Amino acid sequence: MKIQARGHENVRATHAKTLEITGERDITARATCVVGVDAAFDARGLALLRGPVAVRLTAGPHTATGTAVVNPHHEVTDRLVLRRSEHASPDTFAFRSTLVASDLGAEFTAALGDPANEVTLTLTESGPRQPLVLVHRRGLPEPGGRTGLLWRDADASLDLDAARVPDAARTALADGGVIAATVSGPLDGVSQAAGAWLVEAAGHGARFEVVGDATGALPALLAAGLPAAPAVHLGRTDRRALAAAPHAELVRTAPVPVVFTAPGSALGALAEVLAGSAAERRIAVPDGRPDLGHGVRWLPLPEAVAALDGDEEGVFVLAAPERGAWNVDLRPLLPVLVEQGVTARTLSTVLRPLGISRRDVYDALGDAPGARDGGERDAGRRKK
Repeated sequence: MKIQARGHENVRATHAKTLEITGERDITARATCVVGVDAAFDARGLALLRGPVAVRLTAGPHTATGTAVVNPHHEVTDRLVLRRSEHASPDTFAFRSTLVASDLGAEFTAALGDPANEVTLTLTESGPRQPLVLVHRRGLPEPGGRTGLLWRDADASLDLDAARVPDAARTALADGGVIAATVSGPLDGVSQAAGAWLVEAAGHGARFEVVGDATGALPALLAAGLPAAPAVHLGRTDRRALAAAPHAELVRTAPVPVVFTAPGSALGALAEVLAGSAAERRIAVPDGRPDLGHGVRWLPLPEAVAALDGDEEGVFVLAAPERGAWNVDLRPLLPVLVEQGVTARTLSTVLRPLGISRRDVYDALGDAPGARDGGERDAGRRKK
């Protein structure tokens, strides 16, 4: 998208960390980061931009280019700021900018100092973009701010209570679009078709945001490819609390995933609590992408401890111990689900994060009617 501004006689463009376009008509010489004034900002257009962007600034015959990353938490105001640093305050549109005011040179700065010159800042997504699933409970007010703009401009909508997932939602998922999903009640009550689609979306690397969930626990579970329940929620914790009862006992014995918010450095205490079984446990950790919503990657716990040893806080999902989910005996339910059309492959995908392997699923199904057909249908799809 393009942002049009004009030059101003007080443009100095000497700031070595920032570049700014402002909606103000006048500036003083102290505004050393400003390169254009009297700009009009398209709130909707700016809200829709996500991830890495190419930056292009022009004035008269002069052009400068760079790259930046859109700040997921930016708010559209009467100024647009690009920062070289990682600083992500709401007034920062993008950080990690390779173009700042002092990069422009004397001739370019002179052109920016002429009020007769038009100044154009062009921002273009350079992708690739991950799908974003926004989940909202019907009956509550629509989301506001940037999330609300994305919600209203979503590429597809999805009713999580419905028995069928529309083709538009599948297309948006494949294209890295935004899907606005609504649900009438708690997320653990979604339809079977919607539940399978949510798992599929997680497999596509989708990011999730649940409107109104300030903890981040629900979107983290969805991004991990897990249902919203059953799960143990520890809330915000730290190294000391994870190492002490009752948290330590919960993470050792819970037959379902455990979700909690903590500094990355706290994972070392978690590994100590799990002792000999730590190498066998997997944990979903934030994927580190600066984008809206929650995205995760699954790692063996020792790998996660080595990778995340800082104080930055994240939402983590610890998978249940291997075979631990059989403590809540799901085996009698599996033949029933297969008879209702759920394939063995889908069951193994859904249950894998709970520590149940595909072999476990097939052993539990045994000679149940439809088990073999489901496997053959899956194989047929893979051949196509």
